[in-house]
Amino acid sequence: MVQIRRATPGDLERLVELHATFCALDSHPFSAGRARAAFGPLLTDDRHGVVWIADRPAAYAVLTWGWSIEAGGAEAVLDEIYVSERGVGVGAVLIEHVVADAERRGLARTFLETELHNERVRGFYARHGFEA
Repeated sequence: MVQIRRATPGDLERLVELHATFCALDSHPFSAGRARAAFGPLLTDDRHGVVWIADRPAAYAVLTWGWSIEAGGAEAVLDEIYVSERGVGVGAVLIEHVVADAERRGLARTFLETELHNERVRGFYARHGFEA
């Protein structure tokens, strides 16, 4: 059973490592310093967002806050989700946890962006209720 918990400052270096792998897989530029600066505030309180983490298999999701007139108020951005072992259900458990967290917080909507060519990921999100 996958155990998901809120990431803490003690998880920072592990998150930076996982983010480096995420960036390499998705061909995004990576900077350890930039990653530390971005993760840091999310690990101390939930003013800007929250990071959820699973230790085995390693996975994380970053949910950040925004505001939208169009949505009618507070919204969340699923900024990043990474699962080290695909196809074993960890991603499904993680995204269900993230969506439930956003609902508990009373957010008007949760949205995300994907690369247009990434059909596998787009299919994953569609199976979990996200629409293009």
